[in-house]
Amino acid sequence: MPTFPTAISTQQLSFRYGGVPILHEVDLALSAGKIIAITGPSGIGKSTLLSIFNRLWEENGDGRLQGQVKLRLDGSMVDIYQDAYPLDTLRRKVGMVFQTPNPLPMSIAKNLAFPLRLMHIKDKGLITTKSEEMLRKVHLLDEVGDRLQANATQLSGGQQQRLCIARSLMLEQEILLLDEPTSSLDRQGCLRIEALLHELRGTTTILMVTHYQDQVQRIADLCYELREGRLHQTL
Repeated sequence: MPTFPTAISTQQLSFRYGGVPILHEVDLALSAGKIIAITGPSGIGKSTLLSIFNRLWEENGDGRLQGQVKLRLDGSMVDIYQDAYPLDTLRRKVGMVFQTPNPLPMSIAKNLAFPLRLMHIKDKGLITTKSEEMLRKVHLLDEVGDRLQANATQLSGGQQQRLCIARSLMLEQEILLLDEPTSSLDRQGCLRIEALLHELRGTTTILMVTHYQDQVQRIADLCYELREGRLHQTL
């Protein structure tokens, strides 16, 4: 059996928000290229846990983190909370897709180009090639390839979610954080997202919050339940 290096590591990770304890001394060592599910009741801190791995929680303020968080990025483990580690580099390497699809109110093509534009990449040929590659990867090219100038908000919910994943993958992110990515989709849309995640498995480390135990059984390599601020492995 092949062995996979650690992609996500925490040591004595604790987190408080507004003085309220959310996480308590969490120790994790998650392998690269796996699909890891996080389950637990609503409002217990699962989304907060995801936000720790791309430092999104810092934008809300009033949070306090203790402990160590390391991610494998560009082939080596880095402490993402070291002062010297650039936040923009972290966000380029660690993508996040939310429960409700959030396409930008612009064309499908501009949605896909947006991350590259932020990196000052202006090569139209490269952007077009990369966009088609990502649309094909999320099984959207055949559905929207002839209307890339249409507003992305006109797509169905499932198509919007796949577009958001494709947009995240434009930067070839190594870790993908998914916050209940199928909860607003019908069964067909849900199964398409699951199939996509299964295809990404092995090349991308996926950390996913979900409420669906059947989904965990279908696609997760590992599952942890968050309760009372601690993670308990259930799969």
